[in-house]
Amino acid sequence: VAVEARQWALLNPKAWEREPLTVADVLGSRMVSHPLTVRDCCLVSDGGGALVVTSAARARTLRKPPVFVLGFGEALSHQSISNMPDLSVTAARESGAAAYRMAGLGPKDIDVVELYDAFTLCTLLFLEDLGFCAKGEGGAFVASGAIAPGGSLPVNTNGGGLSYCHPGMYGIFVLIEAVRQLRGECGARQVSGCHTAIAHGNGGVLSSQCTVILGSADTL
Repeated sequence: VAVEARQWALLNPKAWEREPLTVADVLGSRMVSHPLTVRDCCLVSDGGGALVVTSAARARTLRKPPVFVLGFGEALSHQSISNMPDLSVTAARESGAAAYRMAGLGPKDIDVVELYDAFTLCTLLFLEDLGFCAKGEGGAFVASGAIAPGGSLPVNTNGGGLSYCHPGMYGIFVLIEAVRQLRGECGARQVSGCHTAIAHGNGGVLSSQCTVILGSADTL
């Protein structure tokens, strides 16, 4: 997960981390909390973001192509991590299901995925819980190169919280990158034929999950 996030970051001139990263580098880096090394944890950086939200009618009159909210969902499963019903399952299952239902889409219809990767384990959990691979198969899915540049499912195309930036709260950046991809503004990291995107945020201690499905005008 960390290596493939870095591969995307190398295509992003504004990413904080701009040096190649290998699996050996990740495994050999400073341990933070077993089994997570410092390279399994998000950055600590400065940064900020903003979004303009308006009606579809108003958006069509503005200078840049609009991106449309097709569906969304949110779910809360616990407060304290000690009360998490199952450490391998998050409420992204519920928030994702609600977003898919509203959008009338499923995982196979999504072109790009932007996930809150506070830790490498978050990427695995959300890929599974949002339906991009079966429960327990996230590791093999990522190891196959699926989420890397050129893979079958582009994930965290800006480099994510692991390699792009993380100024305390990363959630707005998954939305910003999804919008940029849908507008075709991403240069070397642009996903070809991108018309749908998921932006997924995580809050608390894996407790609060929010999923938004965005689309270009071609999806309406």
